[in-house]
Amino acid sequence: MNVNDSDEEEENHKTALDNKQRVYSYIKNNPGSHLRRISKELVIAIGDIQYQLKFLEGMGLIKSRRMGLYRTYYPVSILGERSENILAVLQQETLRDIMLQLIENPGATQSEIAHHKGFTAPTINWHMSRLIEMGLVYTRREGRFVKYYVEGDIDDIVCLLKSYHPSTWNTLSNRLASLFLDLSSQSRPGKDAVVVAKETNIEIEIEEGKKGQAEKENVVDHQSMYEEI
Repeated sequence: MNVNDSDEEEENHKTALDNKQRVYSYIKNNPGSHLRRISKELVIAIGDIQYQLKFLEGMGLIKSRRMGLYRTYYPVSILGERSENILAVLQQETLRDIMLQLIENPGATQSEIAHHKGFTAPTINWHMSRLIEMGLVYTRREGRFVKYYVEGDIDDIVCLLKSYHPSTWNTLSNRLASLFLDLSSQSRPGKDAVVVAKETNIEIEIEEGKKGQAEKENVVDHQSMYEEI
């Protein structure tokens, strides 16, 4: 082996190690990504990505699962099928937008979702079927309408959104903050109206608006006292 061959082999080995680290770091920061997305974002050939993913999974550093048309990848620190499903959905723009719409507008109908996304009803129906199959959305018939709601604890989605999609969260946080007071009761009709205000970590108990109304009247009384003084 001559010097040039040795240098080339060393360079190839260095590139392979660098790609392993890049792929592993990408999956840690973007759990739920699939093969083609990883290849596109890192600008590495699909064949090389497949090799690195197989190596990392064999070493026990990452894990994967089949989800619809894709196999999605996660660091082993991600626990639970629900978290994996949520992360995979957050990586797909259309599904993510639908989930966020249902957080903001629980009980939206298929036509409302279709109008929001600008898609046809059959397209939305296909996406909703996927979300229902994942256990992230459920339906409830009200008269002639079928309404859609987020299944389970919305806090799971918000926490993962903030951790792995901070730019999306920052865009939505102001709009969503005011909804935290009633998300729990709206997420599944009939639940006790106890919610967690994530931004302040203060648990707020809602008793049919009585407490809020009493505080409001108390403030008004104090203001009247000051005006009299």
